[in-house]
Amino acid sequence: MPQYKVSSVRYLIEEYDKNGYLKAPFWLWLCWLFLARGWIVFALAGVTKDQGSNILAMIYPNSSSLYMMMCMGVPSLFFMWVIGLRSPDRHWLNKLIGLGRSVSILLSMAQLASELHNILQQDGQFSWGSALSVVGLSWIIIYLFNSRRVKDCFQSISDN
Repeated sequence: MPQYKVSSVRYLIEEYDKNGYLKAPFWLWLCWLFLARGWIVFALAGVTKDQGSNILAMIYPNSSSLYMMMCMGVPSLFFMWVIGLRSPDRHWLNKLIGLGRSVSILLSMAQLASELHNILQQDGQFSWGSALSVVGLSWIIIYLFNSRRVKDCFQSISDN
């Protein structure tokens, strides 16, 4: 006798896109924006023509840390771009997007390690920017590990 896998419906129909994929949750988008904060600061500095270099020097006193944050922000920008391109015809892209949760977790851990390294280089001197980054990155890691919706969002991609 054949056995059939019965799946339960957890989400409203509005939470799926036109191709039947679960949409990325709002908090995941915020996480990706936070992980791409190097690019956001760079863009804001470019918009404020005269004060751009002062803003960059204030937030990233060491230019190599800006470049490192921009490099570490590329995967989150990539996932923000391609998550809307999912379709049943693009199997290779769906498999690539299916790695989004694990890549985001690794990226968060790498940024947290980088932030802790910067704090150690400053002899543990307190700064609000570093404190908020450590708290934000810790929250992102916990959220990505525990969120059922994030798991389902990427699981539905790899199963199709």
